[in-house]
Amino acid sequence: MRQRRWRPAMGNSDTHLEGQIGVPHTVVLAEDLSANEILAGIRAGRSWISESVAVELSFTVFAGDQSAGIGERLVAGDEPVVARADVRGVPSGTVSFHTEQGMVHRASLARAGSNAVEWHLSAADSAFVRIEVRHPEGHMAALSNPIILT
Repeated sequence: MRQRRWRPAMGNSDTHLEGQIGVPHTVVLAEDLSANEILAGIRAGRSWISESVAVELSFTVFAGDQSAGIGERLVAGDEPVVARADVRGVPSGTVSFHTEQGMVHRASLARAGSNAVEWHLSAADSAFVRIEVRHPEGHMAALSNPIILT
């Protein structure tokens, strides 16, 4: 079995500024770069949007001995849930956690290196959680698809 990994799949932008066309991209969890595997990852929701290849993101939720990533479902039951975002490439930015109630938690990122941010919740409080990563001046660096909680 091939190993799935995050792969920049396609550039996409709606910009009218020189030097920015095609810079933002969708990153997809896929087994390989074939069209079928990329489309399967997109259909499954295993994707996130990044402003550039400089931004790296990992987002996982944990409950007991189970975990789920972007676009996946976590059956948490009554277990406490921990949502964890690992971010690189957005110095001094922020990570915000969002549910159906809107933004529910926000944390600052360090000036350099990798940043890990955690937020604790329960499946009874939220049907999903997703994250946004922003630069200090507020513009978007990354946006994840949700992780479904049941």
